[in-house]
Amino acid sequence: CLPFISPQFLSFLYKATHPTNRQEDWEYIIRFCDQINKDPQIAVRLLVHKIHSQEWEALQALTVLEVCMKNCGRRFHNEIARYSFLNELIKVVSPKVGVLPGR
Repeated sequence: CLPFISPQFLSFLYKATHPTNRQEDWEYIIRFCDQINKDPQIAVRLLVHKIHSQEWEALQALTVLEVCMKNCGRRFHNEIARYSFLNELIKVVSPKVGVLPGR
């Protein structure tokens, strides 16, 4: 269960990763990153959720993650370095059991 999250914070990530975006929405990516240091733990949990989304939305979330890694502080980096986040990334890139390659 997530604690209270600013609707504005959620809105920035939603708009930055919206499935109908034709390209990256840099305005909202930057706005989301600017909010990260207020609560990096929540930001990481939101990003994990988005990374597990459909392909285009997940790719946009990875772009947001990259920008945040380059522009946010140590508290955010410490959250990303946690075992639980790394496990979530491994789940995304690991082949699914029972799925044949090329299908």
